[in-house]
This record gives sequence, structure tokens and C-alpha cells, in this order.
Amino acid sequence: MLKKYGSDIIDLKSIQDYIQRVADAFAAVLDYEVAVVGEYLEVLAGTGKYKDQIGTVYGSGTINYQLRRTQKSFLLYDPLKCRLCQNCSLRKSCKVLAGLLYPIKLGTKFAGSISLYAFDDTQKENLLKDSAKLETFLQHLVELISGKLNERALYKQSKKMVEQFDTLINSIREGIVAVDYHGKITHVNRSATDLLMVPANLLNGYMIEEVFAGISMGRLLKMTKPYIEQDIFYKYGQQTLHFMSTITEVKYGEAINGFVFSFRSIGEMRKLAGRFIHAERKYTFDGILGQSEEISSIKKKMCRVAATDSTVLITGESGTGKELFARAIHHESLRKKGPFIAVNCGAIPENLLESELFGYEEGAFTGARRSGKPGKFELANGGTIFLDEIGDMPLHLQVKLLRVLQEYTIERVGGTKPIVIDARIIAATNRNLEEMIQTNQFRSDLYYRLSVIPFRIPPLRERMEDLELLIHCFIQKYNLILGKRIKGYTKDALARMFEYSWPGNVRELENAIEYSANVCPDSLINANYLPDRIIKHITALQPSQPQESVQSIADLEKKAIVEALKRYGTSNHAKENIAKYLGMSRSTLYRKIKEMGINIQ
Repeated sequence: MLKKYGSDIIDLKSIQDYIQRVADAFAAVLDYEVAVVGEYLEVLAGTGKYKDQIGTVYGSGTINYQLRRTQKSFLLYDPLKCRLCQNCSLRKSCKVLAGLLYPIKLGTKFAGSISLYAFDDTQKENLLKDSAKLETFLQHLVELISGKLNERALYKQSKKMVEQFDTLINSIREGIVAVDYHGKITHVNRSATDLLMVPANLLNGYMIEEVFAGISMGRLLKMTKPYIEQDIFYKYGQQTLHFMSTITEVKYGEAINGFVFSFRSIGEMRKLAGRFIHAERKYTFDGILGQSEEISSIKKKMCRVAATDSTVLITGESGTGKELFARAIHHESLRKKGPFIAVNCGAIPENLLESELFGYEEGAFTGARRSGKPGKFELANGGTIFLDEIGDMPLHLQVKLLRVLQEYTIERVGGTKPIVIDARIIAATNRNLEEMIQTNQFRSDLYYRLSVIPFRIPPLRERMEDLELLIHCFIQKYNLILGKRIKGYTKDALARMFEYSWPGNVRELENAIEYSANVCPDSLINANYLPDRIIKHITALQPSQPQESVQSIADLEKKAIVEALKRYGTSNHAKENIAKYLGMSRSTLYRKIKEMGINIQ
């Protein structure tokens, strides 16, 4: 049958030049005219008068149309009397006296036909007399054409597979080098040329032992496992590049045919290890850094309540790590195998928050999915739902949340049936909910339902004994990620960090260490490589003349926000960068600007 590869259909037209050469050769030996017609009755090749008809499409009354319908060869010996020719539009002008038509099929699919035609009495006599032999000859000719089609199909298939193979290995981040049985390099992917800083054409053909130090083909051919991992080294100019590689054997049957080397730089492996270790540690109580009395006490209490399903309320300033504590509670609970669903109530627009939390039914509003959508509470079934910035939840949704806490059922937007949910609720906020109750911004009944087990996470300035431990751990992390070898801070720089109030708390501290690790070229970070806000803050605390009063933390925080707005601008994009710079969330920055009455034009 006809084969299709991508958008390329393998049919007679795809080998039209080849068919024309066959027709010319055939006509030169035998005294007949040859015509090859495609599946859709287009003349693709021909000799004599049929050469002039190449491109012509025959109609439904022609004999070729009848052949496509019957898909059987037949001998035409008297066209004027032939029943099949009676409706042909070319009948009056047709000069054919006899013909032999043979279908070309690929499998069971009709692909076209090849025909021999006689235009004088001698040709007709010979055609009728030798029709059996000529039909056998046409059969072999059709097999030859089919073979050519299959050959072209295989060529296109192999070409496409090579292209797919190249695309595949060039999309892999690891460097890939393939070698044959003798160790000669046969293929190099794009990542390998980037890592080795050499074009592929300068590597192909070289022996692998000439490129990488530490490789022995003799040892590889004797290895008992299908793959091994080992360090390899590459000399580039005056430096030696160090890679971690996985070497996998390539077998045909039981015989080793070659090897594939996949490798990454040691520096990149360290970065991945740093991210992985940090991700694995941070969601447990052991991963929460702190040895101060306050943090140690909080972790012990949280460990004890983690085994229950009681609702927890975590309060604390932005950047103190409230979500880390919530995740640690989940990790230590009996629900740890269930999902942990985090929802930032301050980051979701008010008109979308209800459907995000409770889901919606089909047709609940314009644009709703046809099948509806489950909300975060349903997604958290069997696990924990973490409602961050709960103080930013609008009052009408506070009523619905109160019902969830009382009855553990929800109703989707547009729904009529209650849905039972099985999720532990942990809420968090950096706002003073008791003050909000006094100003009717937060429901007192919801507050008491949420604060069954309350925890306050102290700001960093209240547990400065944890500062050195945090600095040490963050330096280790960014040494791995950035490939640095920073040992710590100078005494002066460390003293300045202890004098700073850290309004952005641990998040701001980590951002400051990441900044210093990026810009510092030495093994010790001096004060010049601290972020500007820390240096300016310390300068502000060392005035040339004595001051009558000491600025409050709130004043310092307001001053830092005002200076950042003046420096970077007041656009949404600028505010997003300022929030990151100050170590707080964007919604917290907006709230503080409003509460502090900051107005920068």
C-alpha cells in the first residue's frame, strides 16, 4: 500500500523521472508506445504521443478510469467496439488500434497503471500475438517500479530517523559523544561541542583516548556492566576541564559495537546537587535553620502537633519562613503522603479567589470549563491546604471559609450539592488579625476557628544568635550553585550584618548572601560587597552629629521603600523588583506602601 512519512506521500509521482526513463528504455526495445498513469488518472510518463500528454488528467469515461475501478489487467483489441470505451470523451479522436493495460498496486492499494498501445496494423498484430509474454513482462516491470517506490520510502524513512536522532541528541543538556568499536568518534552533539569548546568536525574521526584523559578502550571492552560512571578530563589550552561521565555500551546482538559517552561538568553537577540538597532539606524541621531558644521551642511544639489534624495559624513578618514551617508540619504528619496545596490569598484577584478555592460547575460563569473544575480544597483531599496571607481574604469569602472549618464541606461555584473535604488547614499571615477584627476587616469567629494552635515566628532581628548559622548554610548553598569557594565574611562585614535590622528577615538575608557571592571575586566577602541597602543603613546609624532619637524599625523600613521607589520607579515591574530587593512579597510591598501613606509620583 502507499506509504506516508510526515507530509511526504510515497507514490508514482515521487519517482516520475525514474518512470520516464523506464518508459523510454522500454519503447526503444519494443515497437509500442508506452503510457504510465497515476492513481488520479494523471499521465506521469509516456513515449510518442503520450509524451506530449504528460500532465493531462483523464476523465471518468476513459479506459484508465475503468482499470482503476476493476484493478485487473486486460487486453484492448478493438477500441471502437469495446464496451469500456463507449463513454470516453476521446473516442472520436482516438487512434489506438489495440492496447495492453496493467495495474500498478502497492499491497492492495491502486497506485496507477502502465500500458502498451499499438497505432498501426503491424503493431496491433504483434501485440495481440505476444500479449501473454508482454503481460508477464509488464508484471516484472511493475515489480521493479514497486521496488523503487519502497526504496524511496525507506530512504525517506531513514533520512527522517536521522533528522529525529540529531534533533533528539542535540536537545539533551548533557554532552554526548559516540564512538565505534575501535574508539573512533563517530558523532558529537551540540552540548558536547559547547562543553569542549570545539566544533564537531574537529572531533569526528579522532580516537576517544586522544580527546579525554583517563579513558582506556581496552578497559571499556572488558567491563562487565552495561554502563560505568567515571571522571574524565579534557585539556583546553592551559586549563584542564573536569567532567563526570556515564559510559554506555552499544550492542548489536551480543557483540559490542561501540560506546556512548554522556557527560556534564563537575561545576554544573555541584549546582544541581546544591539545589537538590536544599529542596530536600527545607521541607523538614531539621531543614529549618535555627538554634535560638525561640526557634528550637517552636520546632518542638510543631513536631508534637503535626500528628494531629487541628487547624494551625502561623503569624510572623514577611520573609520569616511561614510556608517552610507549614510544609514541615505536613511532612511530619500522618498526611505526608497526601498533597500539600499552597494558596496565596493575597496574590489571587478577588473575583477569582472563590472559584480557585472551591471550584466551579459547568456553566457557572462565562469561560467556565465544560466539565467544571475542582478547587484547591478538593485537590488537597487526604493532605494539607495552606492558606497564606489569610488576612487579605475578602469578608464575603471569610464567611464561606468559616463554614468549611465548621462542617468540612464545600460548595462549588454554581453548584447545589455539598462536597465533603478531608484536608488539614494551616493558615498564615503577616498582618495583625486582632487589630483587623477591631476595624471590622477580619471576622472574629473565623479568627478563633483558625487559631486553634497559634504560632508566631519571630523576626530575624529577635534571634540574631541564628545569624552566623544561617550565613554559613547559605554560603555553602551558593558555593555549590555558583561554583564558588567563599569561606565567609570579613570581621567588618560580619559586624555590619549584625548591626543591620533585616526588615525582610531570612529571605532578605539569603538574597543578600546570593548577591555577595555573585559579585565577590575573593574567598572572603568584605563590606564593599554587601548590598547597598545594608551599607547605607549602617551609614545612617553612624551620623556625624549625635541624634536626639533613634529611628524605629517601621521608620527605617519606610525609608528603605521610599528610597527604592525613587531609585527604581513606580511601575508595576519596578515594584516587583523592589519587593524582591527588599526581601518581601509584592502584595506585602503594596500593603506597606498603602499603610505608610507613601506617595511617590
